Amino acid sequence: MSRTGIQQPHPPAPDFLIDLEGRKVGIEVTELFIRSNKSEAHPRPEGELLLQAAESTTNLIVSKARKIYLDAGNPPVLSTIVFSNRSTLDKKKGHQIAKLIASQIQSMSLKNSQVVNWRPSDDKNEKHPLSESVVLIHALGVPELRFARWTVARAGFVVTLAPRHLQAVIDKKANKINDYKKYAEEIWLLTVADRTRPSQNLSVAPDFPLESVSSPFTKTYYYGYAAEEVIDLTNGN
Repeated sequence: MSRTGIQQPHPPAPDFLIDLEGRKVGIEVTELFIRSNKSEAHPRPEGELLLQAAESTTNLIVSKARKIYLDAGNPPVLSTIVFSNRSTLDKKKGHQIAKLIASQIQSMSLKNSQVVNWRPSDDKNEKHPLSESVVLIHALGVPELRFARWTVARAGFVVTLAPRHLQAVIDKKANKINDYKKYAEEIWLLTVADRTRPSQNLSVAPDFPLESVSSPFTKTYYYGYAAEEVIDLTNGN
């Protein structure tokens, strides 16, 4: 298979344009997410808090907390934060939580190789300001800044991919296929789920009925990173 060039044009063109064996091929890529409160897959957020929104918010909080901590001249620390599933986090509240996390880790005064696991319930005398948002802070004193990674620990559930999940994505993208075809002779659709993220932890059953999925695209694929091979749905057209 000969490929001579890849372009990333602006909408309404597909995400990628590839010169493939003398043909112009357009590739549209879309992600498949799990609804946070219904345990179902969905192509895009539509007015409700999804797991990927929570992931983005908690990542931002921890990144800010690390910056606040290091900007204050504190020694390097590796930390893992476990957030509560019951809390509702937004950007305004997130900045205050970041400051509280940084302050809590600073108060640990960690030395190299020293480990502290802190929970809000450890402060028995009064309700801690982090009690509604954080379950656990794990911190380890490290010798150098390059080891001072701060991450979010996440637990998730696995949702079995159903034909209707993929069909919903295909149907939504099919509405734009005429626009895509203005840029390429043939259009491929690639649907991706990143199984390392709770918001996209979808598994495909061995007996998944390929013939039950219909697509107007020249080729249609599903890719479950990083646990599954690419599934060719084109034969179900």
